[in-house]
Amino acid sequence: MERIVLGYDGSPAAVSALNWTAARSTRGMTKVDVVLVASPSTKDRTPGVERLAEAEAALRERIPGLEVELHRLDGAVTTSLAEAAEGADLVVIGIHTGHPIRAAVNGWTPLRLSLRLQTPVCIVPAGWTEGDDPVTVGIADDGSSDAALDFGIAEAGTTGVGLRLVHSWLMPSPTFDYGTALTVDPEVVIDEHRRVLDAAAQRVLRHRPTLPVTKELIRDSRSAALLRFTSRSSLLLIGTHRRGVLAGALLGSVAQEVLWRADCPVCVVPSVRTESIEPDLTTSAASAYAE
Repeated sequence: MERIVLGYDGSPAAVSALNWTAARSTRGMTKVDVVLVASPSTKDRTPGVERLAEAEAALRERIPGLEVELHRLDGAVTTSLAEAAEGADLVVIGIHTGHPIRAAVNGWTPLRLSLRLQTPVCIVPAGWTEGDDPVTVGIADDGSSDAALDFGIAEAGTTGVGLRLVHSWLMPSPTFDYGTALTVDPEVVIDEHRRVLDAAAQRVLRHRPTLPVTKELIRDSRSAALLRFTSRSSLLLIGTHRRGVLAGALLGSVAQEVLWRADCPVCVVPSVRTESIEPDLTTSAASAYAE
């Protein structure tokens, strides 16, 4: 049974996260823990209890018989959700895209949570609607995306959509040897990156020969390349090397740049999960497009 922890506060983004969770829960045996985190100084518990009850009613209406457990926690949002997610297969939260400054004031909850947990975190934008677009996976050139590709294969295979593999590249800066600039042949660079993408496609073919796959080799930064496809994706998979929020901001983290601008749900998947392909998608997750 898949256990999903849903962070819920009644906001439009949280409602979208609930709808995404409900759609996923129709696939098989699922338990949903709905978690609402309140400030310890909040004296009136009624609004929180009512929101949890609304979430439970909405989930049970969509999936009669779904196992739902409600949790009202006091404390910091990130810490409380992380504790509630202990042993979970997937964490789902909502996000209001386009508001990174507001999120910084509120503690960067989506990014902090995704960097902290050993569990994949799916971040659903407010206004999400279900569609049949391909699953998009960023393919890295260092092997760190292999398990994420397994995640994408299972996701696409289960939902009946296609799989899109995106790999980006930029020309390396010239190096200097005794004052002489040493440049690289662009065709050689392109061929190297094309082989990375072809190897990923071959991996898909070995595991699921009938799965429709498209390959996209983009000359651009990693985040810009992925953002080209978010409006045409049912899910975007990215990974993290857990540099932390501040380091991620300074180093141009892919997650940092993508989360606030993506039109589709983004799943940030920790690189430590390297299990084999299984129908239960969340047990085969690892880094997708490393920061």
